[in-house]
Amino acid sequence: MAAMPTFDLLERRKERFVLWTPAGQSTPRLILGTFKTTPSPGAVTTLFSGDLSQTQNGLWELSPGAINPPLENGKVYHYWFEVDNTFPTQTGSGKIKITDPLAYTVDYRQFGDQTRDDSLQPPAVIKFRDGKLWPCDTDGTELKAIPAPVQPQVPANNHMVIYELPASWAKSGPNGQQIDRGTFADVQALFDEDTPGQRFSSIPAVQKEAIVADLGINALELLPIADSKYRDQWGYSTAHYFAPDADLGSTASLIELIQTITPQTRLILDTVMAFGHDPYIFAAFMQFHLVALDPDHPTDPLQKFAEPDNPDTYTSHNQGPRNSYGGSLWRYIKSSQQTYDPQKGQTSLNHPPSWSFHRAHLHHWLLNFGVSGFRLDSINNVANYDFIKYYKDYAWQLHQARGGSTDKFIVIGEELSVPKDLLSSGTLNALWNEPFQGRLRAAIIGEAADGDNFEWTVRKMVNCTLDGYTDGAQAVNYITSHDVEGDRKERLYNFLSNCKVYDIERRAKLAFACFLTAVGIPMIFAGEEFCDQMDLDISLKQSDPVNYERKSDDWRTRVFNYVATLVDLRKNCPALGLDDTSFIHVDESRGGKIMAWVRGTTNPVVVVANFTDQDTPGPQYYVPNWPDRNRNDWREITQNRAVPAEWVGNEPLMQWEAKVYTYWKPDNVNGQVNGVNGTHSG
Repeated sequence: MAAMPTFDLLERRKERFVLWTPAGQSTPRLILGTFKTTPSPGAVTTLFSGDLSQTQNGLWELSPGAINPPLENGKVYHYWFEVDNTFPTQTGSGKIKITDPLAYTVDYRQFGDQTRDDSLQPPAVIKFRDGKLWPCDTDGTELKAIPAPVQPQVPANNHMVIYELPASWAKSGPNGQQIDRGTFADVQALFDEDTPGQRFSSIPAVQKEAIVADLGINALELLPIADSKYRDQWGYSTAHYFAPDADLGSTASLIELIQTITPQTRLILDTVMAFGHDPYIFAAFMQFHLVALDPDHPTDPLQKFAEPDNPDTYTSHNQGPRNSYGGSLWRYIKSSQQTYDPQKGQTSLNHPPSWSFHRAHLHHWLLNFGVSGFRLDSINNVANYDFIKYYKDYAWQLHQARGGSTDKFIVIGEELSVPKDLLSSGTLNALWNEPFQGRLRAAIIGEAADGDNFEWTVRKMVNCTLDGYTDGAQAVNYITSHDVEGDRKERLYNFLSNCKVYDIERRAKLAFACFLTAVGIPMIFAGEEFCDQMDLDISLKQSDPVNYERKSDDWRTRVFNYVATLVDLRKNCPALGLDDTSFIHVDESRGGKIMAWVRGTTNPVVVVANFTDQDTPGPQYYVPNWPDRNRNDWREITQNRAVPAEWVGNEPLMQWEAKVYTYWKPDNVNGQVNGVNGTHSG
């Protein structure tokens, strides 16, 4: 095991107040005080204001021992830095109080219900104890780092089933309108039936069940949980990269959630690095950020600061200007200045400062929260693949230093044009497999996709190695993602309804049978496992909440149980962790729309699917080339039943139905699946 790397900037801040401003500053000041709870909504009483000292070029520090009156042992303090305002606004320059860019906790209480924008700078929170500065919650609870995942217990990449969950998933009210926000405690309740939840405790499916645990997923991908000033936007407006989102709960509640799901469930974090809303906008704008070039709003006063001749302004693959989505764009290719290297502690930095800043919060999250994977948002909008590889390589360095194995960590990129050269070059481990969604949705309504005929639409859907991937663990497949806006991107229920499909339960089951037996890493968007539906006519993904109350509907419960059965197979069956796939049957007499394929060679899984609106005729349907046809221990998984020898490869199919067969059995099951004997049914 390699020695665990240290990060100089993060080590320094354990013993002193630290501000890194590589763009240059006149002397910044520390503004420090304590929070008072009255009068409502409270405020910070200033106890100290004093200059920091420059210890290296761009690095400013102040020892707690230099503060007068002296800090009290065990006391929680709130603080800001006062800096030159370099943000080019109409208000001009001057001094401004900013949040510590390295803040582990921020406190919005003094602002009450005030509208939050980039000018709002909440105080950072820290605890002084035994001469050092300790990360803590507002109540003084200190950060207790979570150990690295126990490697034998967590799933390998090729046996993950990811659950994509917006941690701020919202509670539905009348007409689908959001009436509350979720918290880390509410997410925990989805995994632990003894946790009632916090804001959603009135929902029986949250209070009395553990829906996500019952589903059986073994990897949780939380949409960005780093602090965002903006409420109700699913976390994609990151402001404070080191702090858990204050609206979702405390660091202690996040750690309790993680401890509840681990070690059997891997934690994957979503990270936004193309743009930000953080304090560096004000402290070091010209070094760290660009103003987005917006040809649709040329009269916007900030457009005079845009840089059309700077290649950092444009996305990868020549898709136009980068989009800051209301924030500011991080610079990734601006030549570096002579400034302190925050990782190595040296006096000069050989790459843009943004590279080191993002490595710093990667270091914090991976080592303190037991993270075993990252999903990088919109890498095309980051627009610098050298940086992406630099970030990914450091994540792997930390993972291996803590004893992690090579098949139990992953860095996934989202780029919907799916540039597979990022995989062959080692820039990323995996990509969102966007074409899978289009192919599957086409198949379950009997259509072809992407210029292929129907047969090759299904072949590429089932086996991503036919589409340029070299390993199934490089492709993250999904029926639906959080990007539910746009044609054929909506939730599965709404897609089928919009296509005038009325047997939604049957089609949803067909979709999940194909999805959970395909080559690739399956990712289930929260709510799809019971066919949640969109209540609002939306154009933005953040507008429509997940409604877990719907899971109690009879037909939705049947879909949920069907999906959970296949999730269990996908996690555990060795054949579904391999890339081996062979198509053994394409029924040309029915337009090539009844097909059968085999996953794996030892203890294989066979899927037979009917993509037509006609049942197969007669009491039997013969599938040629069936492997090991003479065995008497085949089982049909979705109905949890044994298949008599005379029916192997010879069972009928109903319209829009898939059947999933195997004779593989878990080690702890003797001739049964889930301890239940089954009987044949057509």
